[in-house]
Amino acid sequence: MKPSLKHFFDSMGSYLARPGGESLERLYTAHPEWRAPSSRVSIYGDFVRGHVRTALEKLFPLLRGAVGAEAWLALVEDFTLTRPARHHEVNRVGEGFPAFVADAVSSRGLTPYAPALARFEWSDFAVFVSQAEAPAPVERLTPNPTLVVLEQPFRICAWVRARGQGAARGPEAGDELALLWRHPERLVTYYQEATPAALLVLKMAVEGLSASDVATATGMPEADILDSVARLSREGLVLAPLA
Repeated sequence: MKPSLKHFFDSMGSYLARPGGESLERLYTAHPEWRAPSSRVSIYGDFVRGHVRTALEKLFPLLRGAVGAEAWLALVEDFTLTRPARHHEVNRVGEGFPAFVADAVSSRGLTPYAPALARFEWSDFAVFVSQAEAPAPVERLTPNPTLVVLEQPFRICAWVRARGQGAARGPEAGDELALLWRHPERLVTYYQEATPAALLVLKMAVEGLSASDVATATGMPEADILDSVARLSREGLVLAPLA
């Protein structure tokens, strides 16, 4: 009787989680019909795990630097044992990593901002590869369809921006509402802390409010509202109709 596809993936998944002599022997025991040299299968196992490590290093460079080399290697090793590489696109291996990091903070003594930083870095990538397409042109002010909103207990946006200017300390504690979106023309991820102006313009886009409506309701100068709309449209947070 031929082994089922589930049997194959279960046995191969167990092997790929931790390639080595014992696990390789168990793999061949599960598939006695195999005649391929074990050395070739061993190379394949190292190849797959290498891709997982490389993907995580690419997706979470800031987290890797924040926790240190030793803690990072331990995180990656233990995460690999959860058999995360199940998607055909290797970068999707990182989707479950922020939750894994959050569960590991207390037991591993990680810096307390590690989970928020992991979520931010994964969201950065997820927004970049989002399948949501920006409609063009739009008939009225419209939120960017790739927009992701993160509530987090650290000022990650300010720290990531300051880090590019040489800041070495970790992010400050404090509630933050982070906005991340892909610019519709530059096709890169933008991010910022949700300012009152950004939230107001998003509200206008969601509820279909005009600048004059908002000016009447709030007493704000209409010119200031229009300036905010124009600036955030240039940055791609909202999509504006053609003039």
